[in-house]
Amino acid sequence: MTDQPEPATLSPGLPPFGTPRRRQRPLLGCALRLVGLGGTLWGCLLVILTATRLHTVFIPMPGDSMAQNVLIVVVFGLWGAVSLTVGLRMRRQGRRHHVRVIRTLEEARQESYVLYLRPFAEDVTGKAMPHAFSRWMGVGGSLVNGSSQTLEEGVCRAFKGFGRPLAVGEPDEALPLAGSRRLYLPLTDWQPTVTSLITDARLVLLVAGTGKGTLWELAEVMRLRRPESVLVLLYGDRAAQDVEEEYDAFRAAAACELEERAAELRAVHGPDWQPPSFPPLPAFRFPLSLKWAPLLRAIVHFGPDWTPQIVLLDPTAVSAWTHEGRVRKMNREQLMPVLTQLQNALGGTGVSRLPALPADGH
Repeated sequence: MTDQPEPATLSPGLPPFGTPRRRQRPLLGCALRLVGLGGTLWGCLLVILTATRLHTVFIPMPGDSMAQNVLIVVVFGLWGAVSLTVGLRMRRQGRRHHVRVIRTLEEARQESYVLYLRPFAEDVTGKAMPHAFSRWMGVGGSLVNGSSQTLEEGVCRAFKGFGRPLAVGEPDEALPLAGSRRLYLPLTDWQPTVTSLITDARLVLLVAGTGKGTLWELAEVMRLRRPESVLVLLYGDRAAQDVEEEYDAFRAAAACELEERAAELRAVHGPDWQPPSFPPLPAFRFPLSLKWAPLLRAIVHFGPDWTPQIVLLDPTAVSAWTHEGRVRKMNREQLMPVLTQLQNALGGTGVSRLPALPADGH
């Protein structure tokens, strides 16, 4: 339960917004973030100290005990790994207490917003952080990754120049996830509110999925929006074949949904309008050299007639000395052109600096 005041009535026929199951506690959130930061720094220090002592295991100094050196490396390495991982998760959990929860539709409309629509099942991927030790890869890279930024936070920061990100929260979640501002709708009669949100948004981001709600949102977006103001995001994991199968299932389900609502869509776009067919997922340029894949696997944008074009975020298509450099170069060369196109289509509003999206997850 929550001690927040009851929300105002939206408008006739629309249900009031809800709240997360747990009351947000900003002071607790600050404490978690501070303690988590300390744990992250301490864990990084222990991991680095452990790495500097690795040579004593293989080339012990005269008088040193190899068993003692091994014990020191193992104990301090595990201590550092646990401190680093727990610290990152505490910082992420602390930010959940500071996510703004929207109480009324009027409050959501007070400023331009980017509507972030996704299947609730994708929140598992959206809350994933870069692996704490992903920076072991690459010559000259840092030993550990101290960032607690989630995939959703990275996506929101990439598109925040077009408006403040806004998402519908899962009705049963304890606290809003770090990233977008949240609003909570009832399980029934939620479509009118989402339709209103889609209509008023400056930009719509839709994460691909095969659920009925996601497919309905896709058709609703095509009915109400300009194609230049819509992006479809494809999330993935480390199993590339699973992502391709899931995307193919989305393509088939989207084709069926759009065909079922074709008459409704033709009433908006004209009698000759045909439902678009999503293109297949491109392959990585050098699949045999793939060591990691970004959690945001691809972006679909649309031409003036709703013709979809897919952009694969491919780490094998760029080269750099370090893992971080490859991530930045991939974002700059593959994601930035999409943002620039959006900036031109939406009237000159965009981002001045492209943040690095999380590259991999747990």
